[in-house]
Amino acid sequence: MKNKTKYIILGVASSWCRKKGLDVFIELSERLPENYKVVIVGTDEVIDKDLPNQIISIHRTNSQNELAELYSSADIFINPTREDTFPTTNIEALASGTPVITYNVGGSPEILDASCGRVIVCNDVDDLEKNIISICENRPFSREACIRRAKMFDKNERFQEYVDLFEEFYEN
Repeated sequence: MKNKTKYIILGVASSWCRKKGLDVFIELSERLPENYKVVIVGTDEVIDKDLPNQIISIHRTNSQNELAELYSSADIFINPTREDTFPTTNIEALASGTPVITYNVGGSPEILDASCGRVIVCNDVDDLEKNIISICENRPFSREACIRRAKMFDKNERFQEYVDLFEEFYEN
């Protein structure tokens, strides 16, 4: 008997294009088994025209609560960005207890460690698909570990580190 569990694969971007991995989500929606549902947030009517029916499109939201609910309801957050400095969407997902898979681009790998997600080679959709299925079905990352990792990027704590660093330079 086949596994009837449904999994939600989430992607979030302020504007979708190839560099943010829109084409990857389209390909994943066609490759993943039918019990995997791809949901992307931050779309609009123009993007909707290019999406296959199996992708759930949620237009841009300004509600932090709604976005947090979307992150929390996902089984995994995917960030197949091909160009990014330090994507806060990865941290937002982790803060909601959701593990992340991202490409090894820009600052994306720095956000994750072995307790909360995986970094894969850019454009390797085969490996991305394999990791999505593995993480969803085997649940190697706990919500607590993801949240703990996100706390490492708390702005108030990082701000104090900068203050301490500047004070040390000033004293020397």
